Amino acid sequence: MSEETKSKFVIWLKKHKRIIIGLSTLCLIIFMIFVVDFPSFIDSITTIGIWGTLLFILSYTVAFLLRAYKLKLIFKGLDQNIRFSTSFFSIGACFVINDLTPGKVGDIAKIFIIKDQERKRLSESVAAISIERVLDLIFLFLISSFALIYLYITNAGAIILGQEIQFYLIIGAIIIILLIILFLLLLYKTEFILNIIRKISTKLEFYLRRFLTNFKEGIKKFRNHRKELLYIVVLSVPTWIFDALIISIFFYFLGYSFNIFILILAAILLFFSKTFPITPGGWGISENIGAVFISIFYPPPIYTYTGILSIFIIDHLFRSAYLFFYGGYSIFHYNYKLKEIQKIEL
Repeated sequence: MSEETKSKFVIWLKKHKRIIIGLSTLCLIIFMIFVVDFPSFIDSITTIGIWGTLLFILSYTVAFLLRAYKLKLIFKGLDQNIRFSTSFFSIGACFVINDLTPGKVGDIAKIFIIKDQERKRLSESVAAISIERVLDLIFLFLISSFALIYLYITNAGAIILGQEIQFYLIIGAIIIILLIILFLLLLYKTEFILNIIRKISTKLEFYLRRFLTNFKEGIKKFRNHRKELLYIVVLSVPTWIFDALIISIFFYFLGYSFNIFILILAAILLFFSKTFPITPGGWGISENIGAVFISIFYPPPIYTYTGILSIFIIDHLFRSAYLFFYGGYSIFHYNYKLKEIQKIEL
């Protein structure tokens, strides 16, 4: 192949990259559905029925209402007021874009929607979303470490896999606690940590520095808004628990009596797996990660891998369908176009 042909191919690939990723993801979804046995997959959706669907819609809606109120409180802590509707619908746009594109680029849309609708400075909008993401990360780490320690104390999985699983549970908890410590060091010993990161990647160091600058400037304003900060902390717990427990609706409706903390951990793993820019919304990646994790605690022949995988696919389909209406309306409401997503200086 000549250099000219290679160059043309690279240009064509870049131009049609999103279409290729989208089609590949669609093929992967179809493949997974048929791997888990299409007729039984349809039977599972039928078994969930109207009551399971209504319970899912109610739970997911409550989680989004809590998120919207929490984001409004974050802006209030920055001495900025935004309407609840702006907070609610910007989150809808954020989530549906995250479900349609690789990585968490939906936050960029949320930043610009709030900035434009509430006439805020870009730095104010970025600071609020930075604080939201940092607090979410801390709470996800704390919930994960608590769940792992609880499973260790209650000897979860010992009957199936023996005492060996306890070793991995405590190691997982220790790793998460170390990550929390590292994150706190990044906040309080910023220059020291960033100097180390710079030796690994100057680009990563640059974006981390901008992110932390916005976060620190924003969090300083919370000194006079301790009540709002307390409310945000309190609201973070039920927000993430509601979101994580949604997966349990499908498992329990289909007769799986899994440990609730294992399901919460699986849901958190799904959230993190969707962050990596591989496929839109983490399709094909997140479901298998969740199924592998559950299978460690509940291996065959009692529960089949394909049976567990099918429930994660159902969960993702239900969430995507919900986001299609909620997030789709949010984007239409603000006349926001996907092509308007752009890189911003954090």
